[in-house]
Amino acid sequence: MTDSRQRLWSASRGARRLLSNERPVTAAERLAALAASPHAAHLEPLDAYGDGIVGRLEGRVGALLGTPAALWFPTGIMAQQAVMQVWAARAGTRRVAVHPLQHTQLQEEDGFAVLSRLEPVHPTIERRHPTAAELDAMPGPLAAVVVELPLQELGYVLPTWDQFVELASVARRRGVPLHVDGARIWETQHAFGRPLPEIVSHASSISVSLYKAVGGLSGAAIAGEEDLIAEARVWRTRFGGDVFRQFPAIVAALDGLDTRLDRVPLWAEHAAVVAEGLRAVPGLRVTPDPPHIGEFWVYADLRADAINRAVLEDLEATGERWLHGWWTDDGGRAVAEVTLRDEALAWTADDVAEAGRRVLRRAAR
Repeated sequence: MTDSRQRLWSASRGARRLLSNERPVTAAERLAALAASPHAAHLEPLDAYGDGIVGRLEGRVGALLGTPAALWFPTGIMAQQAVMQVWAARAGTRRVAVHPLQHTQLQEEDGFAVLSRLEPVHPTIERRHPTAAELDAMPGPLAAVVVELPLQELGYVLPTWDQFVELASVARRRGVPLHVDGARIWETQHAFGRPLPEIVSHASSISVSLYKAVGGLSGAAIAGEEDLIAEARVWRTRFGGDVFRQFPAIVAALDGLDTRLDRVPLWAEHAAVVAEGLRAVPGLRVTPDPPHIGEFWVYADLRADAINRAVLEDLEATGERWLHGWWTDDGGRAVAEVTLRDEALAWTADDVAEAGRRVLRRAAR
C-alpha cells in the first residue's frame, strides 16, 4: 500500500464524516460482522459447488426481481459472458447489439470478443442510450441486445421509462432477447418510479451485482426463465465459476439484501442535495444534472492529482472526507465518481459546497 493510500485509509476510518463511499473496515471487522449474521447461523451444511446457502440466495434474487429462476456467479463479467453464450447459441449468430461505452466493451479487457467470440455491433456511438428506432434499423440477425441500466460511463445515466419500454418492444418484435446489464438495477426503481419486477419484466435476462449497492463481498447473479438459467449453469462450470466454498460472499449478499435495499431510495433522493452543493462550487460540473441515481460523476477544472492531494490534506486537518479518487479522462479533464451511502445523508448542500471550496483552494496552491 502506498503512503498516500495508507494515510487516506487511516484518516477515513477516524473521520468525523464522509461524503462519498463508505468508511473502511479491517478484515477482522468484516469477518466479525459476517459471523454475527443470522444467515451464518442457519443450521445447514456448508455449501459445496453451489448448493445450500447459494440456492437460498438465488431464490431470494429471483423473488426480488420477479423471475422464475436466478443463478449466482463469482463475478459479473463471468455472468454476462455466460448468458451471452446461451443467447448466441440459440440465435445461431455471434452479433450482439451493444453501446461502445458499456461495461462489457470498456472494462473487461476485450473478453466479450476474445474469450466469448462475440461480435459487438453498435446501434449508436452517440453519448446516450440507443433509441428504439436505431435498434429497429439495425440490419441482419442479432443474438441479443444489451442495455446497461444505468450507463456508468456517462455518469450513471438512465433512459426515460418510455424509451426503455419502446426499446424492449422493438427487441421483442424482432425476436431478439433483451439483456439488461443491471449491476445497479436496485438503484433504478427511484428514477423509473416502478417496482423491480415491472422493470425486469421487459427483459429476457438480467445480471445484477451483489456487492455494489447491496454491500456484499463480491459476486453477481443472472435471472430469467428456468431453461435459460439451466443452460447458463453449464457455462458457469465451463468458465470455472463452480467454486467449492462461497458462503462468506453469499452471507454478505443476503445481509445486504435484508438491510440495504430500503436505503437505496434515500441515497437517490439525497443525490439532488449533494449535486446542488457541488454545482455551487466554481469550476465543478455535475453529470447527469440532476443525477438519476445515488451515484453520478463530477468534473473539475484542476488536475486530478492536485485535488486528491488536497482532499487528503483537508481530511487530516478537518476530519471531513470530501470526494477522493479523482482521475483524468481521455479529454484531459479531472473527474470523480460520487457514491452516496448512509453517511452522506448528514451533509447539506451548504456543507458540500463549503468543503468543496476549501478543498479546491488547497488544490490550486
